[in-house]
Amino acid sequence: MIPHERPPAGGGETGQPAHRPPSRMLPPHVEADPAQLERTWAEKPGVRGWFSVVNHRDIGRRYIVTAFVFFLMAGVLAALMRIQLAVPDNTFLGPDRYNQVFTMHGTVMMFLFAVPVMEAFGVYVVPLMVGARNIAFPRLNAFSYWMFLFGGIFIFTMFLLNSGPDVGWFAYVPLSGPEYSPGKRADVWAQLITFTEVAALAVSVEIIVTVFKMRTPGMSLNRIPLFVWAQV
Repeated sequence: MIPHERPPAGGGETGQPAHRPPSRMLPPHVEADPAQLERTWAEKPGVRGWFSVVNHRDIGRRYIVTAFVFFLMAGVLAALMRIQLAVPDNTFLGPDRYNQVFTMHGTVMMFLFAVPVMEAFGVYVVPLMVGARNIAFPRLNAFSYWMFLFGGIFIFTMFLLNSGPDVGWFAYVPLSGPEYSPGKRADVWAQLITFTEVAALAVSVEIIVTVFKMRTPGMSLNRIPLFVWAQV
């Protein structure tokens, strides 16, 4: 071919139409109506759409906002502890309530903020960085958020009912055992951990599958960004 010469109008040097590789071709009905693809991925309007959304960016934003709400609530609990410890022999919080506040503060900071907020950034950013349209198992992703939210609501409800955990956020034995915690407060703590860990396991599966099975063509393992490897 002479330099600067345009190829034939058909798209190839022989005048034949240029075809995309089979792996990149869209179904015929989508080729005929590209808007159908957008309608398929569009969010449903109204309350039903808000509860049924599975887009990773929306779920990631919800994770981030919810985690920071719990962070602020943990800050309030920390302030209550500081008030109690401000002067000797303070009666602002009784011994039982102080133990609950101390346990709730550490539990919320670790299991409802620190871990979930890192998961949230992974849910939001990882699919974008590997070129995936959505995260793997999007409905499982939405389920993990609702489990996380329900766990937080559950433990704060029990705290307001004076049944919050009082064994420290680490729940070490023997303090959390039946000899020193005969009631159900240690069980409340364990139930929260069940909710949050189910959510964390679901997110971990989604991120791993997204990174190893849904990368954009051409992104080999040695081209994956470091943040993605950190999430894996």
